[in-house]
Amino acid sequence: MSKAKLMVVLVLNIILTIAVLGFSFTQARISTNGSLSESLCSEQGVVTPIRIESGSTYAMCPWSEKQSAIRILIDALGFIAIICLIVFMFKAKRFSFIFAIVLLFVIGGFGGYSSVIDGLAIKNTKSYCDNTNFDMVLEGSQCQLKYFYGTVALNFGSSLFMLLSSILALKYRSRIFNGDHHHHHHHHDHDEAKDDEKTPIISSSNSI
Repeated sequence: MSKAKLMVVLVLNIILTIAVLGFSFTQARISTNGSLSESLCSEQGVVTPIRIESGSTYAMCPWSEKQSAIRILIDALGFIAIICLIVFMFKAKRFSFIFAIVLLFVIGGFGGYSSVIDGLAIKNTKSYCDNTNFDMVLEGSQCQLKYFYGTVALNFGSSLFMLLSSILALKYRSRIFNGDHHHHHHHHDHDEAKDDEKTPIISSSNSI
């Protein structure tokens, strides 16, 4: 049962990391469809990321390369760590499983940091949009930030799930490796159960 619960969280986490990567790649370079020119992005003082729309035409100036690169790296590593966690869980490699948990927790922490930085960038863009009249670019032009909000929200969600996955995996680890019946032992088995907990880390370290 614990394994099933953990799998649900891990699969959701995988979906979130893929979504973040998808959004990140599409927002990592300039894109435009029509009369709004790319030169908009190199205008003096323009704040990025920004997407300016007029009717159905738009021009999008991407996130800074550094922000995109950090976000893509974090989510790609998170994706790999989750896959490793699942593999080690089914192969019953306790030591490697713990290593993957720690890794995922650290990556999730960096992901949280990255989503805060991204959030601040959007806040900047928002105040720039509020104080700029884009009619000079093209009649009726306006800022559209929902796609960027989506990226920040998904990034935050993905990081949160990485932390949640690692905490749940740690919490359920003895049940996952010893079976769910483990906790229904009678009282006199308690010491034995405790010893079980201690030894495997050493004994399985040579079987990574």
